[in-house]
Amino acid sequence: GDIVIVKPGEKISVDGTVIEGGAYVNQAAITGESIPVDKEIGDKVFSGTIIESGYIKINADKVGEDTTFSRILQMVEEAQDKKAKTQKFLETFSRYYTPAIIILAVLLFLFTKDLVLSLTLLVIACPGALVISTPVSIVAGIGNGAKHGVLIKGGEIMEEMGKVKVLAFDKTGTLTEGKPKVNKVKAFGIDKDELLKLTAIGETYSEHPLAKAIIFEAEEKFGTISEIPEESEIVTGQGLKFKFKGKYYLIGNRKLLFDNGIIINENQEKYVKSEEEHGQTVILVSDLEKILGAISIADTIREDAKELIVDLKHQGIKKVVMLTGDNKRAAAAISKELGIDEYYSELLPEEKVGKLKELQAKFGPTAMVGDGVNDAPALASADLGIAIGGAGTDVAMETADVVLMSDEIKKLSYAIGLSRATVRNIKQNIYFAIIVAAGLIAGVLGKVVFLSSGMLIHELSVLLVIINAVRLLGYGEKRRNKKQFTVV
Repeated sequence: GDIVIVKPGEKISVDGTVIEGGAYVNQAAITGESIPVDKEIGDKVFSGTIIESGYIKINADKVGEDTTFSRILQMVEEAQDKKAKTQKFLETFSRYYTPAIIILAVLLFLFTKDLVLSLTLLVIACPGALVISTPVSIVAGIGNGAKHGVLIKGGEIMEEMGKVKVLAFDKTGTLTEGKPKVNKVKAFGIDKDELLKLTAIGETYSEHPLAKAIIFEAEEKFGTISEIPEESEIVTGQGLKFKFKGKYYLIGNRKLLFDNGIIINENQEKYVKSEEEHGQTVILVSDLEKILGAISIADTIREDAKELIVDLKHQGIKKVVMLTGDNKRAAAAISKELGIDEYYSELLPEEKVGKLKELQAKFGPTAMVGDGVNDAPALASADLGIAIGGAGTDVAMETADVVLMSDEIKKLSYAIGLSRATVRNIKQNIYFAIIVAAGLIAGVLGKVVFLSSGMLIHELSVLLVIINAVRLLGYGEKRRNKKQFTVV
């Protein structure tokens, strides 16, 4: 029942209902939406979201541990408690292997009365190479990852990543940059550059993220724009009206133009719908007589995202899906452009967790790649959580099992490749160590391997296991050196 006033740039601290004012709220931390949502009287707002522009009074419905943000953190903790399955094999093995060898040595002495043979078996059968086969490979793999900006939180995680069959991506800030950008300027009856500059002048006093994208695009093209509107009036939820050189103009959505008697003809409406179907947010510009043009704005797809999807499929990832809180049209457009197998749109954090469970049941080991607080429950619930560090939040990075320290998403392909190489290396070491151990035991029992020669072979096998693992430190170096040579 408390009344909370929130101003531009401030974070909303409660879940509640807007009772006064209006604002554009960045809900990326909760829903993953890249474009701020217009909130008016009667609309619900969530804790952890940030006001980009405007101001609102909120009647608090939920506070403290009951808020959406707190529930997300609670879900993360619960999901983390459910984890812990792998890398128990060696512990179990050693628990039974050592007593078995002792018993075998005792039985051998009782049957043969040969003390030297029994002691030789006891010494030679020590599983030195087998015991270090996994940890030495994992240490080398983790060291290589750290050197290349990929933080892998332990051996269990390394093994899990090597077995992943499905990768689920969040969209905003992961496959995209999380920053709205002007993609197209369409003019009707005037010059495109004139339209862009006029719109940038009109948006001078606006704090809306889409306005900032337009101004940025104009200044990139024309340099600093010193001209300002003579008058400017923000129309909440619709756009703005401004006066420049004695003439009034409108910038905003369809409703703003309709309310001012501006007609959008069939061809213009067809163009706008076409842009929206491609995941664009379309800003309309007009004077008080006719529409002058449309500016398409969307979150920019990361440059290396398409290449990444191709690389992942080559590495044996069976299915790549996208889970996002964004609208269906934007999700469909990006999914098609990147070649993603499936997409699920308009998902809340708990719904992402549900989708991940479906994928795990259907396809097997599943990894989630994300960057925001809204991804945290999904990162924790997946078999493997991967956070994009450069653009990520503290919560996502704490929750994730693997962290890409920079925002270069292409390093995910490197991390998957490294993990698979590490798992192969571990298997090579284990198979080699078992064959050597079995051969030595057979040799001792057959009286063709003695204590000195057996110890030599045993120590050499340990050394070979270490050398094989050290090869992982060079993983990726050839490709890296080749790239540097090409640049030079």
